Amino acid sequence: MSGKVIVFLILAVLLTIFTFQNQLVINIRFFQWEIVDVPLVVVLLSGLIFGFLLAMMMQLPRIIHLKRELKKVVQELEKSEEIVADKDEDVDSEGVSMGSDYEGGFFNDKE
Repeated sequence: MSGKVIVFLILAVLLTIFTFQNQLVINIRFFQWEIVDVPLVVVLLSGLIFGFLLAMMMQLPRIIHLKRELKKVVQELEKSEEIVADKDEDVDSEGVSMGSDYEGGFFNDKE
C-alpha cells in the first residue's frame, strides 16, 4: 500500500473514534432558523468542510491564473527554435559543446 492510503485509513479510523465518542446532541440557532437535536460531530465536521471549501474558493483565481501562464510558457517553448551548435564547435566525449570562444579550462597553460 502507498503512504497516502495508509495515512487516509488512519485518519478515517480516528474520525470514526471521534464520531462514536462525541454523541452529544445540540440545538443550532442562526438568525431566525433553528435546527434541533443535531449531533455535535456533524456540526464540527460541517464547519471543517465549509472552511476547506471556502479556502479553496479563495485560491481558485490564483490557480487558474497560474495554469494559464503555464500553458502560455509551454506553447512558447514548443514554438521556439532548437538551439543548433556552431559548425566549427568541438564536442567532447560527453556530448557537451563549450562554444566557439572557449579557450580552455581553469588550468589553462596558454599565456
